[in-house]
Amino acid sequence: MRFSLGFDEFGRLACELQDDQEKRSIYGADAGQALADLSAALDDLDRDGYGECLWPISAGEYRWVFRREGENLRLAVLWVRSIAIGFQHVYWGATPLGPFVARVREEIGRARSEAAKPLSR
Repeated sequence: MRFSLGFDEFGRLACELQDDQEKRSIYGADAGQALADLSAALDDLDRDGYGECLWPISAGEYRWVFRREGENLRLAVLWVRSIAIGFQHVYWGATPLGPFVARVREEIGRARSEAAKPLSR
């Protein structure tokens, strides 16, 4: 599973998740809060074997669900526009836990550094 963080043209946090079968983009409107929530979900995963966070955007929200299964991680990302419609599957994958969590934490640090840089004009 490949994971990267960046920013789109609207300043939203943009995540790309990719494996051999699918590639998905997930967005968080408040980049700082999305990074903090993702980091907290990883902390919960480390401590409890389970973590989750929400990334709201104007049209709805993405829900991340992390579950440890031995040395592996199961990740589900869901989208909800309204509770009446319910959650829709965006991404589902499994990968070795340690390398993936290390990669996500590295990307969080890089995104925080990038967000802190002054805008060039």
